[in-house]
Amino acid sequence: MTATQPRASIDLDTRSVTRTVRVAAGPDAVWRAISEPEHVAGWFGDGCETDDGGPLTTGTRGRLHFEGYGWFAFEVTRVEPGRVLAYRWGQSPDEPERMTEATFTLEPDGAGTYLTVHETGFSGDTDDDVRAALEGNREGWDGELDELVDYVESRTW
Repeated sequence: MTATQPRASIDLDTRSVTRTVRVAAGPDAVWRAISEPEHVAGWFGDGCETDDGGPLTTGTRGRLHFEGYGWFAFEVTRVEPGRVLAYRWGQSPDEPERMTEATFTLEPDGAGTYLTVHETGFSGDTDDDVRAALEGNREGWDGELDELVDYVESRTW
């Protein structure tokens, strides 16, 4: 299960982090886990709220909470139901240049689903700042997507 999943990778040239995991559940279950706030909060941080109280759809704004780090604002930028979900997010929405974009792509695989997260838009005052941000989010996606796999696979959808 999660112990055998590949780790996230970083690309310094494109300033991006990417990770693909296989979930032993169909795309509908994975989609619900990434697009419904009550399920997002079950694996990604410890809280997810949308301004309108609904699921993540194009234009939805909201907040993700991570214990020890606080609230991160997000705005959904793209939705292809059951296939693609993307949002811009960051701890300081007043500094859009410091927000990144995370894109979740689902690909059916028999009775399972491949989920790829690709996060782009990392910036910093120095190359070392960018590298530190990439490394931090690589570690973050390793942990968070392992939690997603466990969360989805431990439920009856």
